[in-house]
Amino acid sequence: MHKLIRKLLGKLNIVLALTLIMVIVGGLNATYVLATNEATQSASSAAATTITVVGKVADTAITTITFPEGAPSATISTPYNDVDTVSDAQVLHATTSEPVVRLKNTSAGALNISLSISSWTGSIAASEGYALSDPATTTTSAVTDNNLSTDGTNGLSPVATGVSVSAAAYKALYLELILSSSAGATGTSTLTILGES
Repeated sequence: MHKLIRKLLGKLNIVLALTLIMVIVGGLNATYVLATNEATQSASSAAATTITVVGKVADTAITTITFPEGAPSATISTPYNDVDTVSDAQVLHATTSEPVVRLKNTSAGALNISLSISSWTGSIAASEGYALSDPATTTTSAVTDNNLSTDGTNGLSPVATGVSVSAAAYKALYLELILSSSAGATGTSTLTILGES
């Protein structure tokens, strides 16, 4: 009986030893997947549609503002929009000024206006300025104090204008571009109107 028990224990010890060896070998060859300790973040806010860019008289949406061609380093102060066209360009004058576009507040409350531009492509712009006023004001003779960009890039964007527009009201937007010294260049930029309550 004792021999039988010893024989069984011997076989059991061999099975346990083999199992232990397999566990150790398997453990050495195991591949561990480590979770990364970094995560990429991104966030965005939807573009506000409560301030719309419209024509000088009609509430037709504007998609393009064009600055006419000028000599290198020239100041271009007669931009026009795709609704009123080149025949009704912006006018800077002491008594008969007209904006390039109007900004309409379609929200139910007053909004503070900020302006944002993307960098001008083609190194076309040396700087870009703006002026905002009541549409009934016709005494804007220059755009000199307020910059959207001082070097053709969006470095100043967004620019808080300090101007508020009441619900269902309008503001007149004047723009002026100083071209860079590059000759034969063309470029584009995107103007975004932001409203904050």
